[in-house]
Formats: sequence, C-alpha cells, structure tokens
Amino acid sequence: MYVAIVKALTPLLLLFMTEDCLDAIFLKFDILNIPCLKLIISKCLGYAIVAGSMMVKFPQIIKIYSNSSVVGLSVASFLMETTCAMINCSYNFAQGFPFSTWGENFFILLQLIILLAQYYHYTRNTVLALVVPLLVPVISFVLTQLPVSQLAVALTLTIPLLALSKILQIKTNFLNGHTGQLSFVTSLLNFLGVVARLFTVLQEVDDSLILANVTSTAVLNGVIVLQFYWYWNVTPPKAKTQ
Repeated sequence: MYVAIVKALTPLLLLFMTEDCLDAIFLKFDILNIPCLKLIISKCLGYAIVAGSMMVKFPQIIKIYSNSSVVGLSVASFLMETTCAMINCSYNFAQGFPFSTWGENFFILLQLIILLAQYYHYTRNTVLALVVPLLVPVISFVLTQLPVSQLAVALTLTIPLLALSKILQIKTNFLNGHTGQLSFVTSLLNFLGVVARLFTVLQEVDDSLILANVTSTAVLNGVIVLQFYWYWNVTPPKAKTQ
C-alpha cells in the first residue's frame, strides 16, 4: 500500500528530488541523507524564488504609478537589466537547466517591460513607451534561436553589464543624495532573492558563468539596500524627472 502511494506521487516528488533521492528517502527510509536533503531544500528555495519573483518589482511599479514620477531612477540601469534578463532566460532555456533555477528571470523580465514603459510614459516619450513592450519579446524570441555557444558568449558579457546596471543606480543614488522613487521593498526582495538563488546555483548548476553572475549581483544589490539605510531620512524632490 505504502509503495503504491509513493509510486502514485512519484511525478510530484521528482519535482523536488532525483530518483535516487526518492528511493533513498521514501523506500530505504534514509531520511538523514544530507546530499538529498540539500537538494530538496535547494529545489524548494528555487520554486519559492520563482513564485516570489512574480511580484518582486510590483512595489516599484506601484510606487512609480502612485507618485507619477521616476525621480532618482536610472533608465540605463533598467535597460541593462532587461538585456541581461533576456540573455539569461535564453541561455538557461537552451541549456535545459531546471526552471526552478532560473524561472525568476522570466517573471522579472515581464515586470521590467512594465517599468520601462512607465519610465518612458512619465518622461513623455510616448513612442518608446509603446514600442518597448513589443520589442523586448521579439528580441527574446530571436535570442532563443541562437546556438548555445553564442549565448554563452552573450551570458559572459551580461556579468559586467548587469554589474554596471547596478553600479549606475548606485551612482545615481549617490549623486542625488537620495534613493528617489526607488522602492526599498523591491530592492530588499531583489537582494534576498539573489542570495537564496546563490545557494540553489551552488547545489544544482555546475556553471561558473551563472555563479559569477549571481555572486556579483548579490553583492551590488546589497550595496543598494545599504544606501536606503544611509539616505533613509532624505526626502527626494517631486517636481523633477530624469
């Protein structure tokens, strides 16, 4: 009876572990199998990150909408982050890596499209506000058609590009002396999500490019969170737009 139940649940259980781990834990009752426990934790974290990513930038989107302002936001940072997300999704998809290890990039990309449309709308660039939501999906599709070798080169370039996107926002905050319309909730969730992603990558993905990408992003997201602490009591101007 027990074995029949395990077999019935196997498709579901394999979302969180390998067949070897399923056999070890549920059939051999080796419940303290450390490698399997690490994998299960990693899988759970991965799915949690993907689920959380569906809403991670919504606090930023809502803050821009509520204030009708993009003061303190770096459009170059948004554009670079969007480019990196497109390449990251394409590379991981082409490599056949588990969706739980990169799915947040897909949902973040969708939200970045909204953020870019908002930015151009509130800076009165109507053409780009309409074109960007159409152009990004087209470029993303084209990227998925490239050979993996070319995507690997592109992914290598995203490491300094993504770092630069964060550095530009850090620089904007520093020069303005405030964090403007940047959302603390979104920035904090970005930081925590990348730290958790670092654990899942170490457990499930043997790829130095992805590891370097995630590590550098975690460090720079941490700097942005620290800037909120530094400029916490500074009120940004409301009349200006970038």
